[in-house]
Amino acid sequence: APQDYFDAAPTFKQSYAPQSGEIFGILKQMQETMEKDLAEITATEEAAIKDFEAMMAAKAKETESLGGAIEAKTERLGKVGIEIVELKEEVSDTTKAMEDDKKFL
Repeated sequence: APQDYFDAAPTFKQSYAPQSGEIFGILKQMQETMEKDLAEITATEEAAIKDFEAMMAAKAKETESLGGAIEAKTERLGKVGIEIVELKEEVSDTTKAMEDDKKFL
């Protein structure tokens, strides 16, 4: 069959069908998929950032409110502590007066 080889048409004269079109199609599809995924991920991240900022604002308000409550309760605790000391002194004075009255009677 060497004769068949020599009788065949030269390969450089045969038409060439490039395969790069299919590869470009696959690459284009991959790019579109990645761009769509990036847009979805970016939107999700932006929503998460907005939620986080809203939560931080709410927590800041809550912290401020609770700080005021702590200050009010600390002030009240101080006043109650003073009242307790004054009442103890009053009890002591009353007890002493009662003992003096018993001695007198």
